[in-house]
Amino acid sequence: MKQYLYYFFSRYILLYFFLSIPAIGFMYVPELYLPIMILFLWIYTFMLKRKNNLQKDYFLFQAFLVLLISIALCISFILSQGYLSSPYWNIFYIITLPFSPLILSSTTFGNYSVVFISPIIILLAHLIFIYAMTKPQIQTRRITIWSLVMIITTTTSLYIYQNSPSQKFKGGHDFDYMNGYSSTDLSPFYPYTEDSQLVELQEPSTFIIENKEDMPVLDGAEACYPVYSAIAKAVYKDIDQIEKAYSETEDYNYYNTNGKIVTFTNTSVGYTRLINGEVDMFFGAKPSKSQLAEAKAAGVEFEYTPIGQEAFVFFVNENNPVSHLSTQQIKDIYHGDITNWQEVGGQNKDILAFQRPEKSGSQSMMTHFMGDVSLKEPLQYEYVSAMTGIITDTAQYNGEKDAIGYTFRYFLEGLHQEQNVKILSVDGVEPTTENIKNQTYPISTYLYCVTLKSNQKENVKKLKDYLLSSQGQYIIEKTGYCALN
Repeated sequence: MKQYLYYFFSRYILLYFFLSIPAIGFMYVPELYLPIMILFLWIYTFMLKRKNNLQKDYFLFQAFLVLLISIALCISFILSQGYLSSPYWNIFYIITLPFSPLILSSTTFGNYSVVFISPIIILLAHLIFIYAMTKPQIQTRRITIWSLVMIITTTTSLYIYQNSPSQKFKGGHDFDYMNGYSSTDLSPFYPYTEDSQLVELQEPSTFIIENKEDMPVLDGAEACYPVYSAIAKAVYKDIDQIEKAYSETEDYNYYNTNGKIVTFTNTSVGYTRLINGEVDMFFGAKPSKSQLAEAKAAGVEFEYTPIGQEAFVFFVNENNPVSHLSTQQIKDIYHGDITNWQEVGGQNKDILAFQRPEKSGSQSMMTHFMGDVSLKEPLQYEYVSAMTGIITDTAQYNGEKDAIGYTFRYFLEGLHQEQNVKILSVDGVEPTTENIKNQTYPISTYLYCVTLKSNQKENVKKLKDYLLSSQGQYIIEKTGYCALN
């Protein structure tokens, strides 16, 4: 027993702690540090053999360490359900305490694969060196059991991680476009794009703003960009040339607003820019509670002008037998009372109820739809960022077979955001143009132009009036929304 305590403190705690310290200097290239450490362990083991300090019980102790850490890794994965930010990882961190300098340097730069794999690789390599130099007589049955335990625990850990929500659902909207602000390629709707998809008037505009200094700065949600870009193209004189010239300057990428006057930074950032006075008009859904609190803290107040009609829709995989849900069933699903499709006429499958990020327009609408019924915790995924460590974000629909998601109708149909899905009817009513206009679809809503009450610019008022004119309503309707009249 005394011998094993000696091994524990001197050949586990002290040895690996001091060997891990140089890892801090190799944090940029951890793959270079591991071979150096393993080489040192070979030299260390060889020196122990030359001094006759390498016994069979040292091999048994080392084998115990390898099994202990692989089991701890597996338990941590099981209890954490694959989420690297779970407090259950303290089990693994405590047992691998001698590797703390290595773990600290690796987590700082987001190298979590090094965190979990390195201790096992290092201990296993050392075990092999000890075995090769001592050649202990170990029963084949014991070695077989040890090997099976190692294989089972590591395979289980890998399986749990790869199939956990933190990994499985991370492929939602990745914001590949518009400087990271959009999941949609909006380039066909730039004011200056040749052969653009923007709606154009069949007659001269009844309202023209000639000087660019007098043009209200616009921003909005992804699904609204085709609307306000088309409005600007109709009303703002030479806006195509203005924005084209701006796109070729260094400021275009420096300010990261995807335009000078016709800008785009999505709902989350757009409302903040409106509050700060960086833009004059925001197009989209009403703000979230946190955005309202942000406005209140800044001492400003929003003014809402409905300019079109829209439907808030729920959708599932096209092969899901469920095609209809009631308002109450949807609320029960997103509250967590209904968790299996069988409860609403579907197959015996768990429901993956996806949500949207908190400050997005569709999430604000979802909160409004739920009313006094609270939303359950959303499905989460994790991504690793250097220096900032593990970041947890809301997982979004990505074609999962048993999932349900929600958005605005134009975002889904007009911009073709999801493939192989079908829109559900709600309370027996389909979200058709007719049902949206007569408001028989139960979750009909408005497309808003949002301004600050304190913004008294003459052209802001005139442009809002134009949006409600026959020409403005024509552009809104032809883009894919429903006009107000």
